[in-house]
Amino acid sequence: MKFLSFYRDTFFNRLILSHTALAVVLLGLAGGYLYTQANQMMVNEIARDSQSRLVTAKDYVERSLLQKYEDNLKNKVIPTIFTRNNSNLNYLLDNGWVGNLDLILSLQQDLDIFRKTSEGASNITVYFHKGNYVVNSDLFIENPENSKDFGFIGQLSQIAPNRWMIRTLPDGKQVMTYVVKLPYGIGSSSPKGYLYVDVDLEYLKQAVAKIITSSFERFYIFDANGNVLLQTAGENPEEVGLLQQAIGSGKTVSKISDSVRGTIVLSHLAGSKSELGWTYAIVRPMNSFVLDSKRMKTKIFVACCLVLVFGLALSYLISKRFYLPMKKLIQHVRNLYQPGLNPGHANEYMIIGSALNFMGQKIVSLESQAKKNEMKNLVLGASLGLVHVDGLQQECRYQVVHAQLIEGDSEKLKMRYEQFDRTVPYEVVCLNSQEVAIIYFLDSRTEMDDEMVAAELDKIKDEVRGDLRFGAGIGTSVVSPEKIPLSYRVAHQAYRYRFLYGPEAIILHSKISAFDPKPPLIPLATFQNTLKAGDVEGANLFIDEFAAILMERNMQLESVELALLQLVSALYETIIELGLQQIVPPSNLFDELKKDTLADTMASIRRLSERIGVHVRDSVKHKQAEVIFKLKAYIDEHLHEELSLNVLSEVASLAPAYISTLFGEVMNESFTEYVTRIRLEKAACLLREDDKLSVTEIAALVGYRNLQYFHVKFKARFGITPVQYRQTKPTANAIN
Repeated sequence: MKFLSFYRDTFFNRLILSHTALAVVLLGLAGGYLYTQANQMMVNEIARDSQSRLVTAKDYVERSLLQKYEDNLKNKVIPTIFTRNNSNLNYLLDNGWVGNLDLILSLQQDLDIFRKTSEGASNITVYFHKGNYVVNSDLFIENPENSKDFGFIGQLSQIAPNRWMIRTLPDGKQVMTYVVKLPYGIGSSSPKGYLYVDVDLEYLKQAVAKIITSSFERFYIFDANGNVLLQTAGENPEEVGLLQQAIGSGKTVSKISDSVRGTIVLSHLAGSKSELGWTYAIVRPMNSFVLDSKRMKTKIFVACCLVLVFGLALSYLISKRFYLPMKKLIQHVRNLYQPGLNPGHANEYMIIGSALNFMGQKIVSLESQAKKNEMKNLVLGASLGLVHVDGLQQECRYQVVHAQLIEGDSEKLKMRYEQFDRTVPYEVVCLNSQEVAIIYFLDSRTEMDDEMVAAELDKIKDEVRGDLRFGAGIGTSVVSPEKIPLSYRVAHQAYRYRFLYGPEAIILHSKISAFDPKPPLIPLATFQNTLKAGDVEGANLFIDEFAAILMERNMQLESVELALLQLVSALYETIIELGLQQIVPPSNLFDELKKDTLADTMASIRRLSERIGVHVRDSVKHKQAEVIFKLKAYIDEHLHEELSLNVLSEVASLAPAYISTLFGEVMNESFTEYVTRIRLEKAACLLREDDKLSVTEIAALVGYRNLQYFHVKFKARFGITPVQYRQTKPTANAIN
């Protein structure tokens, strides 16, 4: 800051700065080129190292890590369970599980041994078409629907065998799965079953992470479809997207820079080099390397700084040689004329410009200000007989337009006006920053009405749209300058109708003077009744029709305001009748609802009426819900008794048909469906938790007197009989 306080904007200093800027540009070009080459050297070195590491990672994953499980399946598990106990797997594939539980137990033990001896394996499962059952290293599941893996088992026929895939188990755990058709080696013929092994994805991540030497590096594996199979870092969708783009482009190396991560290098090994068709990728930050290219960058920077210092000294010497003749000329001008400038703070450009333009600008400014004030007084009627009024066009008619700026200022509008071709002569008078009066001079010998003036304004509005926005009112035509204030007052009155037509409308006084002074007769009782009934849609429809009537009937502004006042009065009368004063304060309701335009006013009335309608409607729904919840509690406590709509009718003192309708609306199911569901769920709970009660006793406790009917309903609900349900309690959760 101390340096800037001594700096002076002189011709000499500018010469020095210009030569210095040239030196900086040339140095920047040369240094930038060398710096870019150094960066490219670093990227190439990282790329070569990354490709070598990706090949190593591919060999480790495919030929060591995953191949271990494939070899165990082919060389140990499948031969073992085929030959042990008289080929029990082939036998089970052909004969089902009934009568062969000992073979299933033996098979389950073999699967459990494989899981325990294979590090990282979380489960191994066999599905049999014959008998439709599942055996894994933990359970024998009679019905696949009871298995947590039922969704995956149903898709086995659509999955390509002998390939690794990634999936998420029902408990949220991610695994890689390898599927084999049974009998093993049948090729494309119809299989009798499937065997698949699940390997914990977290174990694979930890194993792969061991080949990553730095915590800053991130390793990814993509399948043939471009989906992420494995990654050593946390989820980063943005980085995955960048890798997928790089893989799709065919470039094996990409460099990306941003403000958060700095510069990173993306490298990948194409899927064509993988036996499984997988693509291997690695992300490495450049700032984690210390290379010779960094030292080269430092040398480039130091060299550029030294050359820059030399350039500054050379710029000073050259600039001084050019400045000496200019200095003599400036001194001569300063001695002749220096209007109001402090020599200690003035530069050469300020001295010369002030000497040539000061007096001329002063004269023009004074004349312009005098004319502006007199024209403003003329429009407002403050003074007549002024000097510049005599310069107005004579023998013509005058028509004044009041323009209100919505966006922009009056001076800018005047400047833009003066740039257009003049169909009609006019004079623009700026009254303040947002209001403008435009005096049109109409030829008294030709017929030119205010419609042509309006067309002229519309044309100008279209031209300035984007920079300026304004609306206007057009006054009456007068025959003398003395009546110009009258025309302006009429135009100002006409622009009040922006309430109906919007702030950017062009409003003609000749049209609004013929509007109907009577307000419309609208049945406001209909509006009040819709609000009391909580009919929000009906109230909105009435408001739309009310607004349409006000716009279509061409009424005077006072009539429109009176109609709105009547509507607001009806609205507040409804508020009082419903006792909703806590929603709307009682004071100045009309002033709060009335806005700048009719559309905004109707929108504010609509919002208030919707609040009232929704409040009324929600109050009715709340009372209905209380009735149903009371009946629901009664049903839950009297399941063992006879339950019907007539019984509930006596409890709630309501008609049975009305109770049925309310039950469906509140509970989203019928009365009969609800009672049946609650009874069967309670019966299932008793079957699971109380072994002392018989099935007959449980049926009676939940309201079923006919035991056979209870069995039918229970099986329809759970797919098995009550006796079977009680016998299969360990897998009851799967059934549910």
